[in-house]
Amino acid sequence: PLKRPKADELQKLFTDIFANWKEDSEIDKQINEANEINEKSSSSTVQSPSSSTSDLSYMTHPQAVYTSRLLDFKNLPKPKNADNNDNLLGIEDSESTIIDFTKLDFNSKGINF
Repeated sequence: PLKRPKADELQKLFTDIFANWKEDSEIDKQINEANEINEKSSSSTVQSPSSSTSDLSYMTHPQAVYTSRLLDFKNLPKPKNADNNDNLLGIEDSESTIIDFTKLDFNSKGINF
C-alpha cells in the first residue's frame, strides 16, 4: 500500500496519456486495421473452413471450428415411463414414521427453547 500511487498522481498520469494520444500511433493503426478486417469479414460470406478458398482474412485450423450437422434420431428407443409413479421415494405410506411432536417432553431432557 505504501508503494501505490496516490489518486492525484494517477489522474495526472492518465491526463498526460490522453493529451499525448496520437491518431497515428501504433495501437491506433492496429485498431483501425482490425476494424477494417472485421467489416470486410462481416459484409462478405464466410465459407466453410473445410473449403479450399476461404473469405476469412486469417487462417483457421479446420478441426478448431465447429460445423453443425443434423443428428439421426431414427434409432432411438421408445420412451418408457416409470412403472410406479405413486411410490417415487420407494416406501409405502404405512411404512413411513409418523411423529407427534406435541407429545414429546423436551424439558425433561434439559432442552430449553
